[in-house]
Amino acid sequence: MRWPGSRDSGKERGQPAESSPEVHRSLGLAALFQEIRRDRKLQVLDLGAAVGSNVEFLSRYDCKLYIEDLYAALAARGPALGEGEQAGPQFFAEFLPLPDTVRLDVILAWDTFNYLSRRELAYLVDRLRRYCQPGTLIFSLISILKQIPAQPIRFRIVDEERLAYDLRTTALRPSPRYAPAELTEILSGFRVDRSYLLRHGIQEYLFVRDNDEAPPPPPPRRW
Repeated sequence: MRWPGSRDSGKERGQPAESSPEVHRSLGLAALFQEIRRDRKLQVLDLGAAVGSNVEFLSRYDCKLYIEDLYAALAARGPALGEGEQAGPQFFAEFLPLPDTVRLDVILAWDTFNYLSRRELAYLVDRLRRYCQPGTLIFSLISILKQIPAQPIRFRIVDEERLAYDLRTTALRPSPRYAPAELTEILSGFRVDRSYLLRHGIQEYLFVRDNDEAPPPPPPRRW
């Protein structure tokens, strides 16, 4: 199955895609905006690349927006770390140095979970928990395909129900293919509020943080 926009262009494999971004209806995004409260200022964390149109769109919701490009931070790690070496807890602590007083309402994870190992995802979620509160929402797009683009897709919000998929490269890499049960285990302290399987191989998730009385999360498994 082809990824949206990954049409043959006659160029060498791995060159930037030239086709226009494809627009897809997003049931998960629609559900997210239905849940967002408009009666108070929101704190939103975007784990993708900075996209000006997204910043402009979210400004309608009177939110304080934090943008931390997770994939770029992983790619920029020093030469002391081998290319295949996984990021540890210290990396995620330094990557996300938010003030301790921050309590996020929404986390836009986009497709970044697809670019983390199971251990790295557990470390990231452990770091995120400290900035979450009961009701915090995580919007994530998980691939069910065998391969994913070599770099995360740049998602642009068209409106409250549609996303444009902007591929940065035609090159592919293996997908972790997270199973729903795995995500439930790794995202301990969150529960799946909504889940939608889209026709182009993406499963959209809307996770919600449980109340503070939930038991503490178990330590990360040794994957």
